[in-house]
Amino acid sequence: MPRNKMSEEEKKTHITTVRMNDFEYEMVSGRAKDAGLSISNYIRHQAVFGKVDNHFQIVADFPRLETITRELSSIGNNLNQLTRYFHMGGLVSAAMQEQLRNCINDVMDMRKEVMKLGGDYRGYTKTHRK
Repeated sequence: MPRNKMSEEEKKTHITTVRMNDFEYEMVSGRAKDAGLSISNYIRHQAVFGKVDNHFQIVADFPRLETITRELSSIGNNLNQLTRYFHMGGLVSAAMQEQLRNCINDVMDMRKEVMKLGGDYRGYTKTHRK
């Protein structure tokens, strides 16, 4: 099926060449891809309007995030109690050290869980463009 003909206003009649080094090209092509545009459309839009808006709809697992928030809150309370105990001159015991180790391990486990939900700092895998 043939393409629709462009109107006279839509036709691109002027050619402009832009030279970039590898780093600049990677930056521009990455940003164009993030915006869902071709490189030429991205550069054209940047030149004319000065900004390309990226619109993302974030899909989150709210029940799991609420659970993690509650667990982190209780771990924080435990750590605050231990800190208060040690600041008041409390003796360091094997049980206290074990409880502190458990709290730190719980925090590290939660951090890993949050990283899974957040897509390891590259965005959640179920994020969609509008």
